[in-house]
Amino acid sequence: MGRYLKNIWQTIVTMLIGMGVTSGHLFRARRGNVTLQYPEERWPQPQRDIGFDHDRYNVIRSKLHVDIDDCIGCYQCERACPVACIKIETVKVPKGTDIGTTSNDTKKRMLVTRFDIDMSECCFCNLCTYPCPEDCIYMTGGPNSHKQPLDYEYSTYNRDDLIFRFADLEPEVVERLTKPPLEQEI
Repeated sequence: MGRYLKNIWQTIVTMLIGMGVTSGHLFRARRGNVTLQYPEERWPQPQRDIGFDHDRYNVIRSKLHVDIDDCIGCYQCERACPVACIKIETVKVPKGTDIGTTSNDTKKRMLVTRFDIDMSECCFCNLCTYPCPEDCIYMTGGPNSHKQPLDYEYSTYNRDDLIFRFADLEPEVVERLTKPPLEQEI
């Protein structure tokens, strides 16, 4: 019986000590030392120094970005993706229709109507960036920081918000560009 009462007394003493420590922290809490409301509030990103030049090597595996104006619709990135998180749809435009050129002066022959990347499926392997002949798909940050700044945190409450849609053509524009040019009557 004595051991039983001793265990009860130790339990009460231990609980009071723990509550004393907790209440001490509660009344001495400094501003900014409490839980961060994550998606709205973020800690500043620390500078990284891992021993070599970030401008020459992309050590940061972050979000994929596409310069859709430079995309020629070759499907190389979609084929290279090991998890098939890239979805591309193109429409061939008739001869004589000019839909522009890329920044490398390549004439565009396909109209990219859909270019979606599901970042919830992406394994951040960077394999889709290498086969692109126009260098229009790339990881943000690192050597590409002059094109797109680094973005570590793109958390969302809804998983559907992690599907990035880069092609934003209106159906009327697609219809107008895919119609064959009118033949001139003699």
